[in-house]
Amino acid sequence: MRSSSIRTIRRAELSKAAFEAVIKFGLRGTTLDKVGDIAGVSKGVVLHHFKDKSSLLEAVFRRSNALLSEAVIELYRFAETPYERLWAIVVANFFDTIFNRRVCQAWVSLISEVPHNKQCQRIQIACNERNQSNLKHEIKHFLSEYEAALAARHLGILIDGLWVRAGLLSTQVDGNSAISEMEYAVMKLLPNDITSFEKHRAARKKIETVASISLSSKAFQEQTLEVLNQ
Repeated sequence: MRSSSIRTIRRAELSKAAFEAVIKFGLRGTTLDKVGDIAGVSKGVVLHHFKDKSSLLEAVFRRSNALLSEAVIELYRFAETPYERLWAIVVANFFDTIFNRRVCQAWVSLISEVPHNKQCQRIQIACNERNQSNLKHEIKHFLSEYEAALAARHLGILIDGLWVRAGLLSTQVDGNSAISEMEYAVMKLLPNDITSFEKHRAARKKIETVASISLSSKAFQEQTLEVLNQ
């Protein structure tokens, strides 16, 4: 039991080191040796837990998607209305500890691997479907089932597009600007009467305030680490 726990923790540490290596060196420049250097272990230790670079990348995909999922769950704890739950999804995708230039550049590098790795494809498809399902679940409070599905799809595409664009730019990424672009799309796709507009603005403000406290807290970071180690 203890051996299994240590192995799980070490795999989580190595996947974190791999993600840091991709941020620093890019996907092509990331090697098992460099991952080992960042983790403070030998290449042999990396190979003991991951048979090759491909399997290590799969772990990186799982880690990055788990971080986003945990951020959404954390913000859901404070969301009391469909407006706030919708904005919890949006803000979680663009909070500055997750959405910044170096991470976005690493993500663009990583997704280039998806067409060539079936396991990475499966993980990414599951992540996209979960995000779209979450969006649709909240949007159904404002639109018909059919229109909610279309709106969720468009918002999901916009989220992906903002991440890709941010990863391709050489300038610093601004999460607040990305959230504002999402707000523009939300206002165009969902009912936009005065009451709805005010509720969306209030929901965004509340969730952003919560995120600035909760997602930066030591307690959340420790909780996320526990999830990644499971």
